[in-house]
Amino acid sequence: MPLFARAFATHYPDREPSPRLDHHIVLCGGLEVGGFYRIASGPMEGRWSWGATLGSGNADFIAGGHANHGDVCRTLIALAFRRMLARADLRERADAKPGPPRRDPPEPSIAASGPLPPYDREQDRRVGPMVRNERRIGVRSGELVVGMLHRATRGPESWSWFMTGVSRPHDEDFVWRGEIEADDEAFDALAACWSRWTYWAGLEQVVPLQRGMKRG
Repeated sequence: MPLFARAFATHYPDREPSPRLDHHIVLCGGLEVGGFYRIASGPMEGRWSWGATLGSGNADFIAGGHANHGDVCRTLIALAFRRMLARADLRERADAKPGPPRRDPPEPSIAASGPLPPYDREQDRRVGPMVRNERRIGVRSGELVVGMLHRATRGPESWSWFMTGVSRPHDEDFVWRGEIEADDEAFDALAACWSRWTYWAGLEQVVPLQRGMKRG
């Protein structure tokens, strides 16, 4: 099974030790999909708590509960996560390997910011007035919204795209948004980004991405 449990301290070597006993996180490829730990005090002392998720803050793709043993937590996380995958038209890749431990990035050097550029009236004139209604198109993988396409309201016809709804890789080279001329090209760019994301997450698409309702 591609899901892989790793001790919290091993996965996050640069963080403060977890206050939770026997704290583990669960990975699918490079994506953290859940975790479990032993309850240290209170009425449920000695029992275990677990949680699983697919989306990023999406309440429809979150599950959790309690169990009597850590191994049971791992099983319940796997069952819950696979139910989420089915709703999102995704499945685990059989050859997926767990991602590496997460190192904290070096603290950036803080440079003094310069003054804001002056207002460029000529540039505003070249771009032109607002001539189009706003138009946004959601992009779904099953029930999970994974991106948006947005048409510019001013100037030459152009579309922006961005991935949303899921945790992004901690990789500065991962491109998760962009701008392009046509909506079909924006959709293709988002689909290519999504394909890279699913590979990183140890997943594969079952049904192609779908455009949702157009707004605007």
